[in-house]
Amino acid sequence: MYKKGNEMIGIIAAMDMEVEAIEKLSTITKTEQVATCTLHYGTMHGKDIVIAKCGIGKTHAAMATAILCTQHNLEAIINIGTAGGLKDDQQVLDIVISKMVVQADFDLTALDGPDAYGLVYEPDQKLVDVCTTCAKDLGIRYHVGWIASQDLFMSRKEDLDKLMAHFPESACSEMEAGAIAQVAHSFQVPYVIVRALSDVAVHSDNPMEFSEYAPKASAQSARLVETFIERL
Repeated sequence: MYKKGNEMIGIIAAMDMEVEAIEKLSTITKTEQVATCTLHYGTMHGKDIVIAKCGIGKTHAAMATAILCTQHNLEAIINIGTAGGLKDDQQVLDIVISKMVVQADFDLTALDGPDAYGLVYEPDQKLVDVCTTCAKDLGIRYHVGWIASQDLFMSRKEDLDKLMAHFPESACSEMEAGAIAQVAHSFQVPYVIVRALSDVAVHSDNPMEFSEYAPKASAQSARLVETFIERL
C-alpha cells in the first residue's frame, strides 16, 4: 500500500565509488537524502532506476532496502559490492552471483538448539540467470554460490574456520547481502546479489591493493548492472 509511481529497478551499493560508476552509465535526474541513505533517480536504457548508497553493514543495508521497498514500485533489486573470497579456485576481481544468501552471524542456538544458526534466503532465479548470462557475455570471471553476511571484517583464522564449519557452501563473506535479502524477501521483491572479490582468504597472498582493486571492481560492476538492466 505504500508503493507509488511507475515500476523501477532498485540498485543498492555501499560505497560512493560504486554508485558513481553506475551514475556514469545512467541519466540522473534527481538526488535526495532519506536518513543515512542517498537516493539517485534516473534512467538507464529507457528504464526507471533508483540507485541507493546504503553504507557499510547490515543495519544500513536493511534501512536502504526498506526505504526502496516502501517508497517505490520495484520490479527488481540488484545489489553490488565487495567481498572476500573463500574458495581456492577464485581470483581477485572475480564475481560471486548469489545462489543463496545467509546471515551467518544470526545465532539463537542458546534458545532453540543447534539448528537455530543462520538465516538463509534464496534469490530470484530469473535474475540470477540474467546476471550469469551478462557476466559470460562481458567476459567476467564468475562463480554462482552462497554469499555469507556478517557484521564482521574477517581478519582472523578462527573467524574463517567458524564460518566454514557452519556454512561450508559459502563462496564469499561480506557485510550487507543478508539484510538486503531478508528485507526484499519480506516485501516479496525479486532480488539478486553480486559481489566482486577484493581478496581470497585461502590464498597466501593477494596480488592487488584495495586502492587498485576498488576502481576496477566498481567499473566492472557498473558494466554488469548496465547489461543486466538492458536485458531485463
